[in-house]
Amino acid sequence: MPVATVKSLQRGFSLVEVLCAMALFSVVMLALLGYHRALQQGFQSQWQFRQLWRLAVEMSEPESPLPTDEWKVSRQQTSEAGCVSIAITITSPGGRTGQLSRLHCPQKEKSQE
Repeated sequence: MPVATVKSLQRGFSLVEVLCAMALFSVVMLALLGYHRALQQGFQSQWQFRQLWRLAVEMSEPESPLPTDEWKVSRQQTSEAGCVSIAITITSPGGRTGQLSRLHCPQKEKSQE
């Protein structure tokens, strides 16, 4: 086969096509990375929110341990008519704040007749 016919059968991508494909790929990857970062921040925020409420429930028990130094906890406890009211305000390291109040009343034993 002559050289001219072999060259005409070979087809590839031109430099312009390759550059356009690379630019399109870069734009798509940047968009996906931004979406991934937003999802990651959302998951982290949700995890911190759940941890805040879990800690608030733990702290609302009459005998509860103190949390770590990163968390700021304000606890108020009052007694009235044999019941104990506990109000908790918690601030997470990320700045989220939650408030929870609980009323604990001891169950009176029923006397059997």
